[in-house]
Amino acid sequence: MKTKPHAANDPGLLVLGMLFRLRNIPADFDALAHSAGVVDVPAMLRFARAHGLKARAARMGWKQLLGAPLPAIAALTDGGFLLVGRVVDDRAIVVAPGATRPVLMTRDEFEAAWSGQIVLITARSAADARLRRWAGAAIAAPMRLARALAGRIRSLANPGAAREAAQRGANAASGIIIDFADRARKLQNAVATRPRSPARRTAEELAFLPAALEIVETPPSPIGRGIIFSLIAIIVVALVWSTAGTVDIVAVAQGKIIPSGRTKTIQPFETGIVRAIHVSDGQSVKAGDVLIELDPTMNAAELGRLGADLMAARLEVARLQAALNGGDDPVAAFAPPATAPAELVQMQRRFLLSQVTEQRAKMAALDRQVAQKEAERATIRASIDKLKATMTPLQQRVEIREHLFQKELGSKIVYLSEMQELIGQRQEILVQESRYGEAEAAIASLIETRNRAVAEYERSLFDEFAKAEQRMAGLTQEIIKAEQRTSLQKLTAPVDGKVQQLAVHTIGGVVTPAQTLMLIVPAESRLEIEAMISNRDIGFVEVGQEVAIKVDAFNFTRYGLLHGQILSISQDSITRERGHDRGDAASGEPSSEPKGQELAYAAHISLDRTEMDLGDKRVSLSPGMAITAEVKTGSRRIISYLLSPLVRYKQESLRER
Repeated sequence: MKTKPHAANDPGLLVLGMLFRLRNIPADFDALAHSAGVVDVPAMLRFARAHGLKARAARMGWKQLLGAPLPAIAALTDGGFLLVGRVVDDRAIVVAPGATRPVLMTRDEFEAAWSGQIVLITARSAADARLRRWAGAAIAAPMRLARALAGRIRSLANPGAAREAAQRGANAASGIIIDFADRARKLQNAVATRPRSPARRTAEELAFLPAALEIVETPPSPIGRGIIFSLIAIIVVALVWSTAGTVDIVAVAQGKIIPSGRTKTIQPFETGIVRAIHVSDGQSVKAGDVLIELDPTMNAAELGRLGADLMAARLEVARLQAALNGGDDPVAAFAPPATAPAELVQMQRRFLLSQVTEQRAKMAALDRQVAQKEAERATIRASIDKLKATMTPLQQRVEIREHLFQKELGSKIVYLSEMQELIGQRQEILVQESRYGEAEAAIASLIETRNRAVAEYERSLFDEFAKAEQRMAGLTQEIIKAEQRTSLQKLTAPVDGKVQQLAVHTIGGVVTPAQTLMLIVPAESRLEIEAMISNRDIGFVEVGQEVAIKVDAFNFTRYGLLHGQILSISQDSITRERGHDRGDAASGEPSSEPKGQELAYAAHISLDRTEMDLGDKRVSLSPGMAITAEVKTGSRRIISYLLSPLVRYKQESLRER
């Protein structure tokens, strides 16, 4: 297993050595290094096959590599090799030539370096060894025959030596031949001397035979054959009957008897206190009759509060309209509602007057500031005009003084004094013009401030007006709801009928929203059945089909069945809790319904009669009685019924991931 220094850099030799060490196969790699030079894929295959191993090179992808026998040698694109130990999902554990420990490579890293060629080297299986032994045994006989023929030829050339060798071979084989012949003669004698059984023994003769011979000599009982033939006949008859016979397909639906006009449920809208009860169980009532009165105190108080708030909102809207559209005299334009209380009207009028007075005071102050700035501007304008008017004489005086000074007829001091006065006059004009611009800017700012104040005042009025309108509309709707709630404090009969199941009997008792206080059974309404048809059967049930009806209160085996027809079927399913007797196992079909729930369709079924004959009397059916409805939806052959589970299992099995 040692390699020379010149082979230490050969990646093929190093990887092959690691693979042989992993499989515990001894090999002389020095000879391989001397004979092959650089170890490539063909050299690896020859070396492995020379040591009795199965070796082949193949090209494959990552998916094929997942099922390949590992470890194996992967050829790289740069001419190197890697020892692949294991591949799991998108990871590969590899060992590089000369490395001391394995590394983990991703699929992308491995495929980037891999050329796609893999060298698979495995030990031969036990079956291969047995095949080689069989082949050796099969080849040995012709070889022995060939050696015997060669010996015969040699005996012709050397009779003495041939006789001696033949004698030794004959002595060795004679024992085996004699033993085989002896065993064959014994078997032939035993068969020839075996006593023949008589054709038939009587029961007495069999009884006096030894136990072992009695069992052997007793003929088989005909009962077994009869049972077998009977079973075969039964099976044949059953197959014929199941092929030719049919059974009915029945959709079973649970339901109850209801009046055609539906029982009316009387419920309160909200929590309340019972003030009066005007009916009792079994009492006949007319549509509109008061059944129960609830205390309306809280609803009346709420209605009064909402009315006061609505009146305040209306007065506010009227005040804001007057402020916006009243012009010079908003107070005179104020028009409150005719039903408004006088104190509220007076309060809103004073509020409007103070609001208008405040705005007018603001506008007057701004107008005064504008007038003041305009006066300042006029004064500055007059000063500028005055200065400009004196500029021409002053300019001429300076020019005269300059002329005299140049001719040495005047004093320089006088000239400079005149020049200084001219320059001062010019600067004063500039100062006054600047003050004039400031006054104009101040006037524009005050005017803008005044306009902004007017706009803000109007905007605030519009905002308040919009909020007041919105509040008034909301209060109007609240009053409508409060009036409706107040009217609902009296529970009235929706139809003519009889009171059933009165649930409240205490004056001053508390009722809760949607609590069932009583039922009103409509008068003169016919009885019919409401049944819930399973989602599995709805595709085969249609309007007009005949229905057999079993009333749970009367045993159908004793009192018979009712009959009817399907009148209508709902267009959408109803989700309800699954009963204990409605599991998926009952039908054997897989269900896509929510767990613990089932989908059903409501069907209305007519009744052929509304009384049950009990022999000595007739009993009328009443709403609420539970029934079972059976609808014949078709027929099927018995063999189809028996084979359907197998067909379903064949179709639905062996498909899991």
